[in-house]
Amino acid sequence: MEDLIKKNKRFFDKISKYYDFRLFKKWQESVKKVALEMIDIKNNSKILDAGCGTGSLLSMLKKLKPNTKLYGIDISPKMLKIAKKKVKSANLKLSSVEEINKKEFYDYIFSSDAFHHYENQNLAMQNFYRALKQEGHLTIIDFDFGIFNYLLHKIEPGNSKMNSSSDFKNLFKEHGFYEIKQKRVSLVNIITIGKKKKNI
Repeated sequence: MEDLIKKNKRFFDKISKYYDFRLFKKWQESVKKVALEMIDIKNNSKILDAGCGTGSLLSMLKKLKPNTKLYGIDISPKMLKIAKKKVKSANLKLSSVEEINKKEFYDYIFSSDAFHHYENQNLAMQNFYRALKQEGHLTIIDFDFGIFNYLLHKIEPGNSKMNSSSDFKNLFKEHGFYEIKQKRVSLVNIITIGKKKKNI
Protein backbone atom coordinates (compact mmCIF):
# COMPACT_ATOMS: atom_id res chain seq x y z
CA MET A 1 0.00 0.00 0.00
CA GLU A 2 1.32 3.45 -0.93
CA ASP A 3 2.35 5.48 2.11
CA LEU A 4 0.50 8.67 2.98
CA ILE A 5 3.31 11.12 2.23
CA LYS A 6 3.73 9.79 -1.33
CA LYS A 7 -0.04 9.85 -1.83
CA ASN A 8 -0.22 13.47 -0.66
CA LYS A 9 2.77 14.50 -2.77
CA ARG A 10 1.10 13.10 -5.89
CA PHE A 11 -2.25 14.67 -4.99
CA PHE A 12 -0.87 18.18 -4.34
CA ASP A 13 1.45 18.11 -7.35
CA LYS A 14 -1.64 17.34 -9.41
CA ILE A 15 -3.79 20.17 -8.03
CA SER A 16 -1.00 22.77 -7.65
CA LYS A 17 -1.96 24.77 -10.74
CA TYR A 18 -5.59 24.99 -9.55
CA TYR A 19 -4.86 25.60 -5.84
CA ASP A 20 -4.97 29.39 -6.10
CA PHE A 21 -8.42 29.33 -7.71
CA ARG A 22 -9.79 32.80 -6.99
CA LEU A 23 -12.81 32.03 -4.75
CA PHE A 24 -11.01 29.35 -2.72
CA LYS A 25 -7.94 31.57 -2.31
CA LYS A 26 -10.05 34.54 -1.18
CA TRP A 27 -11.92 32.42 1.37
CA GLN A 28 -8.76 30.86 2.79
CA GLU A 29 -6.90 34.16 2.95
CA SER A 30 -9.79 35.65 4.94
CA VAL A 31 -9.38 32.84 7.50
CA LYS A 32 -5.59 33.33 7.65
CA LYS A 33 -6.14 37.05 8.18
CA VAL A 34 -8.19 36.29 11.30
CA ALA A 35 -5.42 34.00 12.58
CA LEU A 36 -2.80 36.72 12.04
CA GLU A 37 -4.98 39.20 13.93
CA MET A 38 -5.08 36.81 16.91
CA ILE A 39 -1.31 36.87 17.40
CA ASP A 40 1.17 39.69 17.87
CA ILE A 41 4.04 38.91 15.51
CA LYS A 42 7.26 40.69 16.45
CA ASN A 43 9.63 42.22 13.92
CA ASN A 44 12.78 40.24 13.04
CA SER A 45 11.08 36.97 14.05
CA LYS A 46 11.77 33.63 12.44
CA ILE A 47 8.56 32.09 11.10
CA LEU A 48 7.96 28.63 9.67
CA ASP A 49 4.96 27.81 7.49
CA ALA A 50 4.72 24.01 7.71
CA GLY A 51 2.95 22.71 4.61
CA CYS A 52 3.29 26.11 2.95
CA GLY A 53 1.69 25.01 -0.33
CA THR A 54 1.73 27.78 -2.92
CA GLY A 55 2.97 30.36 -0.42
CA SER A 56 -0.28 32.20 0.31
CA LEU A 57 0.39 32.65 4.04
CA LEU A 58 4.07 33.47 3.49
CA SER A 59 3.05 36.18 1.03
CA MET A 60 0.64 37.66 3.59
CA LEU A 61 3.33 37.57 6.29
CA LYS A 62 5.84 39.29 4.01
CA LYS A 63 3.45 42.18 3.46
CA LEU A 64 2.41 42.37 7.12
CA LYS A 65 5.89 42.04 8.66
CA PRO A 66 8.56 42.67 5.99
CA ASN A 67 11.41 42.38 8.51
CA THR A 68 10.65 38.80 9.50
CA LYS A 69 12.69 35.81 8.31
CA LEU A 70 10.36 33.42 6.50
CA TYR A 71 10.75 29.67 6.09
CA GLY A 72 8.48 27.16 4.42
CA ILE A 73 8.37 23.41 3.95
CA ASP A 74 6.14 21.29 1.76
CA ILE A 75 6.20 17.80 0.26
CA SER A 76 5.03 18.98 -3.18
CA PRO A 77 7.78 20.33 -5.48
CA LYS A 78 5.17 21.85 -7.79
CA MET A 79 3.54 23.74 -4.92
CA LEU A 80 6.95 25.01 -3.79
CA LYS A 81 7.77 26.18 -7.32
CA ILE A 82 4.73 28.47 -7.22
CA ALA A 83 5.57 29.62 -3.67
CA LYS A 84 9.10 30.59 -4.73
CA LYS A 85 7.70 32.93 -7.38
CA LYS A 86 5.43 34.61 -4.81
CA VAL A 87 7.92 35.03 -1.98
CA LYS A 88 11.44 35.12 -3.39
CA SER A 89 13.03 36.02 -0.06
CA ALA A 90 11.61 33.00 1.80
CA ASN A 91 13.80 30.01 2.59
CA LEU A 92 11.81 27.11 1.13
CA LYS A 93 12.58 23.42 1.46
CA LEU A 94 11.12 20.18 0.10
CA SER A 95 10.39 18.34 3.34
CA SER A 96 7.65 16.92 5.57
CA VAL A 97 6.76 18.02 9.11
CA GLU A 98 7.90 14.62 10.35
CA GLU A 99 11.44 15.58 9.24
CA ILE A 100 11.72 18.88 11.15
CA ASN A 101 14.89 18.59 13.21
CA LYS A 102 15.66 22.13 14.35
CA LYS A 103 15.63 22.89 18.07
CA GLU A 104 14.40 26.18 19.58
CA PHE A 105 14.82 27.96 16.23
CA TYR A 106 11.46 29.56 15.28
CA ASP A 107 9.45 32.25 17.06
CA TYR A 108 6.26 31.24 15.27
CA ILE A 109 5.12 28.12 13.45
CA PHE A 110 1.99 28.03 11.29
CA SER A 111 0.21 25.02 9.83
CA SER A 112 -2.60 26.06 7.53
CA ASP A 113 -5.08 23.60 5.96
CA ALA A 114 -2.46 20.86 6.16
CA PHE A 115 -2.69 19.17 9.56
CA HIS A 116 -5.22 16.53 8.49
CA HIS A 117 -2.73 15.42 5.81
CA TYR A 118 0.16 14.78 8.21
CA GLU A 119 1.07 11.11 8.33
CA ASN A 120 2.02 11.23 12.03
CA GLN A 121 0.19 14.04 13.80
CA ASN A 122 1.72 13.38 17.22
CA LEU A 123 5.23 13.45 15.78
CA ALA A 124 4.36 16.69 13.99
CA MET A 125 3.29 18.25 17.32
CA GLN A 126 6.48 17.02 19.02
CA ASN A 127 8.59 18.52 16.25
CA PHE A 128 6.71 21.82 16.34
CA TYR A 129 7.24 22.10 20.10
CA ARG A 130 10.93 21.28 19.88
CA ALA A 131 11.52 23.66 16.96
CA LEU A 132 9.87 26.62 18.71
CA LYS A 133 11.85 28.98 20.87
CA GLN A 134 10.72 29.35 24.48
CA GLU A 135 7.41 31.23 24.56
CA GLY A 136 7.10 30.72 20.80
CA HIS A 137 3.66 30.30 19.26
CA LEU A 138 2.11 27.48 17.25
CA THR A 139 -0.92 28.31 15.10
CA ILE A 140 -2.90 25.54 13.40
CA ILE A 141 -5.67 26.38 10.95
CA ASP A 142 -7.64 23.38 9.81
CA PHE A 143 -11.12 22.17 8.94
CA ASP A 144 -13.72 20.83 11.34
CA PHE A 145 -16.88 19.59 9.63
CA GLY A 146 -18.38 18.20 12.83
CA ILE A 147 -20.31 14.99 12.19
CA PHE A 148 -19.01 14.98 8.60
CA ASN A 149 -15.33 14.73 9.62
CA TYR A 150 -15.38 10.95 9.27
CA LEU A 151 -16.84 11.19 5.75
CA LEU A 152 -14.18 13.66 4.59
CA HIS A 153 -11.48 11.45 6.08
CA LYS A 154 -12.75 8.63 3.88
CA ILE A 155 -13.18 10.49 0.60
CA GLU A 156 -10.28 13.00 0.52
CA PRO A 157 -7.00 11.63 -0.87
CA GLY A 158 -4.20 11.50 1.71
CA ASN A 159 -6.43 12.47 4.64
CA SER A 160 -4.76 11.14 7.80
CA LYS A 161 -7.33 12.21 10.42
CA MET A 162 -9.84 15.00 10.81
CA ASN A 163 -9.77 16.62 14.24
CA SER A 164 -12.59 18.34 16.08
CA SER A 165 -12.05 21.59 17.98
CA SER A 166 -11.79 19.63 21.25
CA ASP A 167 -9.30 17.23 19.61
CA PHE A 168 -7.06 20.17 18.76
CA LYS A 169 -7.27 21.60 22.29
CA ASN A 170 -6.31 18.21 23.71
CA LEU A 171 -3.40 17.84 21.26
CA PHE A 172 -2.01 21.22 22.29
CA LYS A 173 -2.33 20.38 26.00
CA GLU A 174 -0.84 16.89 25.60
CA HIS A 175 2.22 18.32 23.87
CA GLY A 176 2.97 20.98 26.48
CA PHE A 177 1.39 24.12 25.03
CA TYR A 178 -0.41 26.62 27.25
CA GLU A 179 -2.41 29.85 26.86
CA ILE A 180 -4.43 27.97 24.23
CA LYS A 181 -6.82 30.11 22.19
CA GLN A 182 -9.32 28.86 19.67
CA LYS A 183 -11.70 30.45 17.21
CA ARG A 184 -14.15 29.08 14.66
CA VAL A 185 -14.24 30.96 11.36
CA SER A 186 -16.64 30.55 8.42
CA LEU A 187 -18.39 27.52 10.01
CA VAL A 188 -15.82 24.93 8.93
CA ASN A 189 -12.44 26.47 9.86
CA ILE A 190 -10.87 26.13 13.31
CA ILE A 191 -7.92 28.25 14.44
CA THR A 192 -5.99 26.95 17.45
CA ILE A 193 -3.06 28.85 18.95
CA GLY A 194 -0.77 27.73 21.76
CA LYS A 195 2.40 28.96 23.43
CA LYS A 196 5.52 27.00 24.34
CA LYS A 197 6.39 27.19 28.03
CA LYS A 198 9.48 29.02 29.21
CA ASN A 199 12.02 26.90 31.05
CA ILE A 200 12.50 28.08 34.61
